[in-house]
Amino acid sequence: MHPHLLDRYVHSDDDLPMSLASIQKEIFQLNSSERAMLIDLLWESLDEARIAEIEQKWATESEDRIDAFERGDLPAVDGPDALQELRSSLRK
Repeated sequence: MHPHLLDRYVHSDDDLPMSLASIQKEIFQLNSSERAMLIDLLWESLDEARIAEIEQKWATESEDRIDAFERGDLPAVDGPDALQELRSSLRK
């Protein structure tokens, strides 16, 4: 997140204004289940037309990848090998 974004304030009718930095601090105090619920809440708060557009793009991309794999244009990597490769690249 860009530092200048943390300076903006979010206003609520029943709360004092909170900076994005203070919201971020609160988020880090949530457990993983609460963070997942927050992700769902934020996702649902987005414009429904935009969500539908994003989901359609993901569906199209998924189908394109499946088609490429079936044609032999896209190789497959098994899960454990992919994770090992990712872990190795992160250590560099």
